[in-house]
Amino acid sequence: MWAMKTINGSCRLRSARIDAAQRAKIVSAFENSGLSAAAFVRLHGLNYTTFCGWRQRQRKVKSLPAFVQVEVAAPAAPVKLVIELGAQARMRLHSESQLVLATHLIHHLNGVGSC
Repeated sequence: MWAMKTINGSCRLRSARIDAAQRAKIVSAFENSGLSAAAFVRLHGLNYTTFCGWRQRQRKVKSLPAFVQVEVAAPAAPVKLVIELGAQARMRLHSESQLVLATHLIHHLNGVGSC
């Protein structure tokens, strides 16, 4: 599954040669192992900090929303509020009822946790 080498009689992962697909398999194996992150990295000879970075990147990729095209009716009134979400994202709210949905979206986008 991933590159292994033997150090002092025990199998260890060679982290320098682990590509993105292999990292995803390792993180998946961890999630199904029932072990703590510390126990899993000890068992497989991984660096704890590196492993946590892999998990964070994988979680971030999974949590990013995909592009979804939505068609809405043209607003009867001009835009009341524009929310900038970085350099490439903007929300235009046309009614007060959209504010609740915008709040939920912003909370979801900011919900990426740590290792």
